[in-house]
Amino acid sequence: MTDISLSTMWSQKYTDMNEFVRDVFDYGFTHVELNASLTAKTLKALLTIEALKISSIHSPCPNGPSSEGTKASSLSLSSLNEDERKEAVAFTKNTIELASELAVRVVVLHSGWAELNPDLEMNLRNMYEQGIQNSSDFENAKCTLVNARGFMVCPHIDAAKESLLELAGHARSNGVQLALENRVHYYEIPNIDEMLDILSEFQPEVVGYWHDVGHAEIQARTGFTPHDEWLMALKDRMIGVHLHDVQGIRDHQAPGLGDLDWNLIAENLPKGVIKVCEIGEWNDPKDTRQVVSFLQSKGIL
Repeated sequence: MTDISLSTMWSQKYTDMNEFVRDVFDYGFTHVELNASLTAKTLKALLTIEALKISSIHSPCPNGPSSEGTKASSLSLSSLNEDERKEAVAFTKNTIELASELAVRVVVLHSGWAELNPDLEMNLRNMYEQGIQNSSDFENAKCTLVNARGFMVCPHIDAAKESLLELAGHARSNGVQLALENRVHYYEIPNIDEMLDILSEFQPEVVGYWHDVGHAEIQARTGFTPHDEWLMALKDRMIGVHLHDVQGIRDHQAPGLGDLDWNLIAENLPKGVIKVCEIGEWNDPKDTRQVVSFLQSKGIL
């Protein structure tokens, strides 16, 4: 069977990491992706388990406190606050070094966001949830969001590129490959054109693309880039994929519980990509237990 990983997002259900790893194998998964759900304490406990096999690490890992007392995952690599941007780079460098120490090949990361009023997108999503996504009000709200992002995003793209240039050098020297993930919110960076632009500045063996199926689907459903365009445009740079299902515009459902077009995914995943199920800890264990067999039935494994 193809290797299939379960993100430690699921581990938030557990107080005992041994029990988590036992369930990983019992459910049919072969590997674990370490992600930002892990604190230094839970990471240390997990790494003592000899049976553990790690497919990838999602930065920042561990997710420690920032200098402002917030979680490291709240820091942006595209921040215009230079202190924040540098601290985000430092946490990511620590994750790269962890990957190198553990002989893990890939670190997944988020590139940041444009600093917009979050209510602009929340308003759009609320209208989608009300079933009025075909209305003029929805289109007007979408145009307002697009214009606001367009006005604000350029300096954030420059900051993200500055961060990634530094991180790419650190990754190369540590024998680690970076994978930029597509994001769920429209205000986040990069959109599809920005992803292609950023990746063009780096060698594929140093920086590649990580496809999140739920994020792409939600952006498509709210009127932005169609899901298949991400797959077509970035297939040649794809390193890995986050697999989870979508109900409406709610993602991180166990695969099989939503209405994602799994045939689209199966037909467009390049051979050899790292496959990680990123399943919210609120899902029922019985639903997570059936994920591997579901993905096999869809030709993804």
